[in-house]
Amino acid sequence: MHLVIGAGEFLGDHVSRALAAEAPVIELRADVDDETLADAIKSVEVVHSCAQTWSPASRLRNRREPPELLRRIVEAARHAGVRRLVHVSTIDVYGPDHGAKITEKSKLKPTHPYERLKLYEETWLVDAAPALEVVVLRPARIFGRGEDWMLPNLMRAIARGRVWVPGGGRVMQTFIAAEDVGRACLAAADRGRPGKIYLVGGFDATWRDLLESSARAAGIGAEIVNVPYDIAYVRALAAETTAPRGEDVWPNVLAVDVMGKAHLVDDSVSRRELTWSPSVGSFEQAMPHMASWLSELPGVEPYGQAEEAKSPGTGFRG
Repeated sequence: MHLVIGAGEFLGDHVSRALAAEAPVIELRADVDDETLADAIKSVEVVHSCAQTWSPASRLRNRREPPELLRRIVEAARHAGVRRLVHVSTIDVYGPDHGAKITEKSKLKPTHPYERLKLYEETWLVDAAPALEVVVLRPARIFGRGEDWMLPNLMRAIARGRVWVPGGGRVMQTFIAAEDVGRACLAAADRGRPGKIYLVGGFDATWRDLLESSARAAGIGAEIVNVPYDIAYVRALAAETTAPRGEDVWPNVLAVDVMGKAHLVDDSVSRRELTWSPSVGSFEQAMPHMASWLSELPGVEPYGQAEEAKSPGTGFRG
């Protein structure tokens, strides 16, 4: 029996569906109360922690304390005698500045508060739960139906006329479909080594590839314009600096680095040790499942393009 924490969220829902195809699953939302959590966790062997503990869209501050949700999960798992906890983290803990493909041995160079918070979360979890078999997954850039940060903002700008992207969106990245993160969670639950951290990826592509595929699926044209990285970064930094703590900023400096710097992953270790591989190998393969969601995003309806084209938008305005 598997317990997924993060139901009702983008990643949690995809992980739940992927696991449910192979094993019984209990789903709990991130705001679950202690009594419900304690009751549910008693009957499971593996807990999958994939709730959004920090929002990459928000202006965050560095802190040296774990999210309250993660603390509660560990406490409940201890009392229930849970065997294993699979924690979904992020490739962002490596930071934005890597010239070569990232491996599990790459140097950790987190720069942005979100990256540092996620890394501290991992470190705290391993130290705080010695009795649990903790396995950490660091997925590459996750995409899919329901994603609520990057793609919706970029698609709204496209629907308004054009989107400005650092480097024209041509910088290579490693992407992974959200459902494949769920498949990796199942593999980690069965075959992951306790205390081990695994990178999981899908395929290499660019943000331009994703935006062009998404625009076609939504039935709108895609004008993608290059903005120099330095200009995009300064604009984002100015917007983020003046925003209140906790407020969402689009684009923030993290988003600029996500789009404007290469993030390539070598996940050969996880494929070998977990005997796992992704099922989605291109954006076009995923689009039939994403098309209706993309076309129904607020501000992205095909008819909205004609109405808003009179005042073209940019990906670098809130």
